Amino acid sequence: MIQLLTKRLFVQALFLCLIISFYFWISFNGLSGGFILDDRPNLDHLAQVKSYLYIWAFTFSGVTDFPGRPLSYLSFALQAEHWPHNPFPFKLMNLCIHIVNALLVYLFCWLLGQLLAWPLRSRLIFAGTVFCLWLFLPLHISTVFYVIQRMTLLAGFFTLLGVNTFLGGLLLSEKKPAKGFFLASAGIGIAYIAGILCKENAILVGLYVTVIYFILLRESHQSKLWDCWIFLCGILPTIIVFAYIFFSERYLNGYPIRNFTLPERLLTESIIVWEYVGKIFFPTPAKLNIFNDAFPVSRSLIDPPLTLLAIIGWFVAIILAIKLRKKTAFVSFAICWFLAGHLMESTFLALELYFEHRNYIPSLGLLMGMTGFVITQWHKFESRQSMTRKKKIIYSSVPAALCFWFILVAGVEIQSWRSPGSLAISALTDRPNSLRARQVAAAFFANSKDYPRSAFLLATIEQQWPGYPGTYAQMLMLECLDKHVITPNFNAIKDRFQHGRFDRGTSDAMHQILQFKKRGYCNNIPWAEYRNFLNILLSN
Repeated sequence: MIQLLTKRLFVQALFLCLIISFYFWISFNGLSGGFILDDRPNLDHLAQVKSYLYIWAFTFSGVTDFPGRPLSYLSFALQAEHWPHNPFPFKLMNLCIHIVNALLVYLFCWLLGQLLAWPLRSRLIFAGTVFCLWLFLPLHISTVFYVIQRMTLLAGFFTLLGVNTFLGGLLLSEKKPAKGFFLASAGIGIAYIAGILCKENAILVGLYVTVIYFILLRESHQSKLWDCWIFLCGILPTIIVFAYIFFSERYLNGYPIRNFTLPERLLTESIIVWEYVGKIFFPTPAKLNIFNDAFPVSRSLIDPPLTLLAIIGWFVAIILAIKLRKKTAFVSFAICWFLAGHLMESTFLALELYFEHRNYIPSLGLLMGMTGFVITQWHKFESRQSMTRKKKIIYSSVPAALCFWFILVAGVEIQSWRSPGSLAISALTDRPNSLRARQVAAAFFANSKDYPRSAFLLATIEQQWPGYPGTYAQMLMLECLDKHVITPNFNAIKDRFQHGRFDRGTSDAMHQILQFKKRGYCNNIPWAEYRNFLNILLSN
């Protein structure tokens, strides 16, 4: 028996090594891409990190807004020597963190299978299948190769660490209750503190362990002590943080710069979260893209009509989660985990509507739920001695086919991240109605000295999205590189900067102009005029 166990564990370890090697191989091309969007404004001060003292200063550079994510900034500061000329080490670190997180997912599934008293074979299949699905999930590509989303990866690491220590503590408490409670408490404490210092949504670890306990484990491991522990360490901290967020104006005062209100955001998110589900289970290269700012805002329950259908769909899903909790617990688990994971970033906070990286941990619940459902059904058929060969093929082919499809789509999608040019072309092809995609493409063509194409894109932006300061700012930047570019007069620019709508391209372009001027370019914009532009923007 021991020899059989050792052999199976060795085979599984070899399997994990092979899968990780293959994942690294297909992901390698994505490491050669560049910095994009939020990377530069968030990491620009890395250029000043020249000693350990500067590393310490940069680590706490974001703490003006508590908690400031200092652990994430520390990880960037330790790679400061590569900024801004070499994105490769930053992306490589992101990739390694994702692989470590996938191993934590494997441990999570293994411990859960053990607590559910599954046989060894089922635990190995469950853990190995979820590991592969989650590692290769195409939706994670933008999280891994978008450098600044290391914050999401690190928060995910501590979240998974907290979940694993909870499961380990629950397992240990069967023989050593005191040590089990200590392990779970210490682990969840570290997950809360360190996770939030990476990114605030790590607070959701408390909801995750609550979902696991009440839906999957309470019937077989119920005790009043663990019920109290879940309330004190899982539910109560989440309630406190959400109350703080809700009553703190700082987290809701961003709506004036958005093109939607709080009710409109909630209506729109009901559709977006369904779209996330589609991207998780049915991904295609055309669906996946980092530029989703053109997603239509729901102005009412019937504008568009899909809004009402989406809301009804979520009510049905929640009712099913309640009704099916005992019959098909993993279906209930999948729904509750996924919705719990979106409770912060996809509800009332004045964030942008749509980002794929918000599914980094929530997606795990859907993949675990599907795989766990297949295995529990398998167990039921075997116990009734009704498991036929046909049923075996059907139940085993679904996860296998999905994993194969994930690998194919991920391999194609990673190619669009291999260079700034490929990402820009992919954005224009897949998201022709995205303002941000065109801004990024225009900046890429300008930096590639293809000034006519950049100017043409800026003209189309101005025609399709009039009133945005970012367009004029990019025109000024382009004039620094090509004196033949025609820009609006000073009064037109001043008026646009003073009354225009908020867009992120403005700060990016003004920052690039600053860098050009520091290197002796942009003499067409005197320093006094540049400062005047900045003051006008700040007054808007």
